[in-house]
Amino acid sequence: MASLLSPTEISGITGIFNDIFDTFKRDVVVYKEPKKVISQINTDSIFGYGEAADAVNYSYVPQSGTYSAKIKYIERASDDPYVMQFQSDIETSLVRIKVKDDARKYINTGKTEKVEFDGKSFSVRGNEVIKNFLGSEFYVFYLEEVS
Repeated sequence: MASLLSPTEISGITGIFNDIFDTFKRDVVVYKEPKKVISQINTDSIFGYGEAADAVNYSYVPQSGTYSAKIKYIERASDDPYVMQFQSDIETSLVRIKVKDDARKYINTGKTEKVEFDGKSFSVRGNEVIKNFLGSEFYVFYLEEVS
């Protein structure tokens, strides 16, 4: 099937979309559930026979990543056609972030506890929406501010 655009034109247009993203992107920090690291297992003591329990032998290692995102605050849910997918009456504190594939994979892998930017914390609402234009893919997540 013939295309209305040549490969050169498609490359130029998708390059413009990447330039727009790069111009308006900001850093967001994605916090994952901390990883529990066991430092030592003591098998000498048997619980229930007068022996004291072991001291805490594990620690939690925070996991986070900083990614680029284009951020848009939504003043009313009715202003964004994709917010209608939420079966909720939430009208305030919604934010839409547009990210690239590396951030999408990080957010979707494991448990994401919160996303931080502008001195505020947000929780992820639902799954991502794929925005594909001429082969250039971005992913949109909706976030809700948490206190």
